[in-house]
Amino acid sequence: MIDRREFLKMAACLSASFGITQLPGVVQAALKKIDPAGVPRLIYLQGQSCTGCSISLLQAESPNAVSMITRYSKLSFHADLSATSGKQALDLIEAYISGRAGEYFLAVEGAVPWDMPEACVIGNKPFADYLTAAAKTMSGALAVGTCATHGGIPAAEGNLTGAVSLKEFYKRKKMDPLLIDIPGCSVHPDWVWKTIIHLVQVGLPELVNGQPKLFFSRKVHELCPRYHDFQQEIFAQKLGDKGCLFKLGCLGPDTYADCPTRWWNGGQTWCIDANAPCIGCASPLFAAKKNFPFYTSFKQTEVQTSTESHKIIREK
Repeated sequence: MIDRREFLKMAACLSASFGITQLPGVVQAALKKIDPAGVPRLIYLQGQSCTGCSISLLQAESPNAVSMITRYSKLSFHADLSATSGKQALDLIEAYISGRAGEYFLAVEGAVPWDMPEACVIGNKPFADYLTAAAKTMSGALAVGTCATHGGIPAAEGNLTGAVSLKEFYKRKKMDPLLIDIPGCSVHPDWVWKTIIHLVQVGLPELVNGQPKLFFSRKVHELCPRYHDFQQEIFAQKLGDKGCLFKLGCLGPDTYADCPTRWWNGGQTWCIDANAPCIGCASPLFAAKKNFPFYTSFKQTEVQTSTESHKIIREK
């Protein structure tokens, strides 16, 4: 008989044998400070966001959120969950980011206001300043949610803050820390927590375009249970109809995510199961342009075919 920790370790190793492998060289060297048998300290900071990703992370199951933030990681700070506040909280953040408090991973939710740093501050210091300092001391960073990975709604065309993703921020700063992108609006709790478990038990997961391959290697369209309807050209004409939702603006063909096989809400449902088209929330194009279907009412687009919608998206 084995205990829970040994079981999870075996499960992580088994997952690795199915393709979640460690990367050699420079990237692996960035993780050399992390003890595979230990758990990483997490400093969770929020930029331009709605906190939706944090809410989603609390819906984790197997293991649940309490286990994830106490046993499988050590969440040292999160603005919404931490008991500490004020100067004590600022001192705690500063102790880690300065390197005085030891090794840690940075988790970032939300976009970074590049053109207007004062639009997002922690204490009296711009959020961007913390990110710049952390790049020199952290073991790596997790960009949590589409706002952090691609800019999301805060970075939409016409925004005044010049919001950018975490990757773009570090690129402009000419910094290259270890960074794992985990998109989604909001993010699926499994995508984040199981990435953390993999970091703890095995090491860095295999990445595709900076994202964990386990979750983002195939398009929603390829895995969709209505793919057969698409092949047979059986299309839903209105919400609630059976058949492929392609003509109702489904963006599954443009979005990499495993929603069709993972499902949401503890495996109870997901968008297509609820007869709603995929809105492409894990896509880099999500909510980026004014003409993105997400911003347009159905009445305005009911004569516009999904083919036209996809053409608009691909021309951006």
